[in-house]
Amino acid sequence: MADCKTDNTKLFGRAVILEVADGCADAVPTEADFKLLMPGTSKTFDMSPNTTTSSADDTKGWVENIVTSNDLTLSFEGEVRVNDRSDQYGVYKYIKYYVTEVNAGRQPTLWVRMTFGQIQIQGYMVITALSNDGGTDDIVTLSTEFKVADGSTVQVTDVADDVPVTGVSIRLQTAD
Repeated sequence: MADCKTDNTKLFGRAVILEVADGCADAVPTEADFKLLMPGTSKTFDMSPNTTTSSADDTKGWVENIVTSNDLTLSFEGEVRVNDRSDQYGVYKYIKYYVTEVNAGRQPTLWVRMTFGQIQIQGYMVITALSNDGGTDDIVTLSTEFKVADGSTVQVTDVADDVPVTGVSIRLQTAD
């Protein structure tokens, strides 16, 4: 069977990945700390720019707009399994974490990152929505969203392209 690379230049939803990690705003978690939240069916980001307008007499009849701030929201929907997978953060851990933080009078915050094609959006975020749905004949789903908790942590970075391995060199060293 041939191993042909196929690229139709379309970005499919399953390639958009949302991961979370425990931690505090003052230290970015390691790569190993980030885990998929759960099996996702829908992932969305919305920058929601806040704007103000100017209609001064020198705008020649055009209203001019200025972005004053952004209200970034990451939304996620997924399917619930009977048991969380060990390689994912997991819906049950997520729900327990949320309730524990609220009961303790703390903000339910996590590090969240979404890989979207060639970029990755990351920040320390607060959980601002959490609900589930499951009719008798339907798969149980969970919906949640995140908003920025600490603006200094928000970053959008390039995703490094995979570099194909073209060879391996081994050099033996002798002990002196």
